[in-house]
Amino acid sequence: MSTEYLQKQTRKILSEDGIDADDFTKAVNLIFIDKIPDSTIASFLAALTFRGVSANQLRIIRDTIIQNSLHITPRVNSALIDNCGTGGDLANSFSISTAASLVVSASGVNVAKHGNRSASGLFGSADFFEYIGLDLNLPESGIIESLEKLGYAFLFAPKFHPKLRRISMIRKRLGFRTIFNLIGPLCNPCTNITSQVIGISDPKFIELVANAMINTNVKKIFLVHSLDGMDELSNTSRNIIVVLKSGKIERQEVDPKLLDMKLVKKEQIQIKSVEDSVKSTLQTIYGKSTSAKQDIVVLNTAVALIAGGKASDMNEGIKIAREIVKSEASRTKLRDLISSYGNIQKLNLVEKEFSIQT
Repeated sequence: MSTEYLQKQTRKILSEDGIDADDFTKAVNLIFIDKIPDSTIASFLAALTFRGVSANQLRIIRDTIIQNSLHITPRVNSALIDNCGTGGDLANSFSISTAASLVVSASGVNVAKHGNRSASGLFGSADFFEYIGLDLNLPESGIIESLEKLGYAFLFAPKFHPKLRRISMIRKRLGFRTIFNLIGPLCNPCTNITSQVIGISDPKFIELVANAMINTNVKKIFLVHSLDGMDELSNTSRNIIVVLKSGKIERQEVDPKLLDMKLVKKEQIQIKSVEDSVKSTLQTIYGKSTSAKQDIVVLNTAVALIAGGKASDMNEGIKIAREIVKSEASRTKLRDLISSYGNIQKLNLVEKEFSIQT
């Protein structure tokens, strides 16, 4: 197979006849080959974006990325979850899922937080962790140790998906979002992930992702979306949760007002700078934020607690999340993580800078 083959499959995607699964699989594998020119790969990605992909094609892309990635299998005796969003909601929010992941971990749920630098917002999960002193270049053995000892680790996406680096550069030069903006959260490097919470900003992709992920090896998947366009559950609007379990798809609606939460304006959970993002994220982990920001983290912690088997419903999850933050267990979890696998002096300075020491 060659450049000419990938060009031929690109033309098929754009044609009325389309492309069959076998040819599509071979074509996706080719974009990971160094000798294929950037321009040919760019054309393929543009064709996928223009034509759109089916659930089966999305599954093929995910499977191919996983086959071309590095993997780890931490030895944990209970649920191992991830919470990660697709991004692209342009909400200018702080690192909500990152804060929620640490609160969840403080409850005793193992969390393999998969993330990257921000592609469209001010600050991504990797940006946050780097700012406060975590070593993003931690070897795989250290990441496994972190999960096995602390029940938490950050999995920096470029480290586990090195073959995506070139594709990422091509995507940036294209100047528009492609299907690969959606695929990252679907590709956690842990082979034994039991449950995932995946945030989706664009509602048109919810059904697509649900049908693509319905029969994976992940036991339970929760797709979350706020009706005002965030890839999180939000206290700014009503929300949708789509649960994938045992080959079935169940759709639920979550209304913050029915969970004894005040409906707030989006600007109450937004940030204006990198420093504001770090400060807001730390404040919610430490239980020292505004009620609006604290509530959106609690809301997303609740669904992750359900995913991890610590809560049976949103009401119970919210209660547990509030208790964890109040007890300072999530702050302790973060400080243990940075002390063991980063630079605690850097976190101390950040806490002092933002006056959020306890």
